[in-house]
Formats: sequence, C-alpha cells, structure tokens
Amino acid sequence: MPRYGKIVVIKRNGTDGIIFPLTSTSCLFGRKTECDIRMRLPWVSNEHCKIEINENKEAVLTNLSTVNPTQLNGACFEQPVPLKHGDVLTIIDRSFRFEYPLQSTPKKRRSRSPKDETLQQVAGVELLHKQTPGAKSLDAS
Repeated sequence: MPRYGKIVVIKRNGTDGIIFPLTSTSCLFGRKTECDIRMRLPWVSNEHCKIEINENKEAVLTNLSTVNPTQLNGACFEQPVPLKHGDVLTIIDRSFRFEYPLQSTPKKRRSRSPKDETLQQVAGVELLHKQTPGAKSLDAS
C-alpha cells in the first residue's frame, strides 16, 4: 500500500498525538461518518476540508467550509494550496501537521577517475612501507 505522507494530530498542549498514515490519494476531514478523519464538533462542517494527492505526488489542501474556514499555518486561504512538509492545518481549535514520507535515498557512489585510483594505490604503498620495519623508502635513488 503506497504511503503519501501522514497527518499528525497536534494535542492542545503542543505535543504529537495520533498519527494517520495517508495511504489514499484523498483524505476528507469533517463531521460525516464517511470522512477519513472524523471530528465530532458541532462547528465542524460535514465535509470541512480535504487533502488530495495530485499526479506529481504533491499534497493539495482544499477548504470546503464557508462558515468556519480551515486555516493553513494560521492563515485562511480561498484556493487549493499545495502543502509543504510540516505545514499545520487548523479546523476550529484542532490542529494537524502534514508530513511527507521520508524518502530513502540511495547512497551516492563517488566516481573515481584513473588519477584517483593511482593516488590511492600510491598512498596505500607508502602506508604499507611505513608500517613494514626495515622497508626501503620509495624515493630512494
């Protein structure tokens, strides 16, 4: 099952609460039983806001409530807004943090030029000669 990110409930004391993995391309917040994240507060709309994952795998937040609009990082918005890692959305007095999944990046391999190889071999030989008692120096004529 793909993971597009996660939604972290921010408790009233500021600590992290429940984590909801975002495994679908849409996440609906609201009071209806069909909502993915259901909030049973009378001031929350049946369908309050939603997060959708677009074709570029970007999360986009859309406000669906005209009475009590959703806030993003403390500000109201009218048009759908692309979310950034760590953005906080607030519905009435409840806050949630959106986080993209950690990308497992493959380690970059350093390409070696022939010159690098030669320098490493020379350094290895010098090190070997320094460690061997009675070994002759490379620069002996």
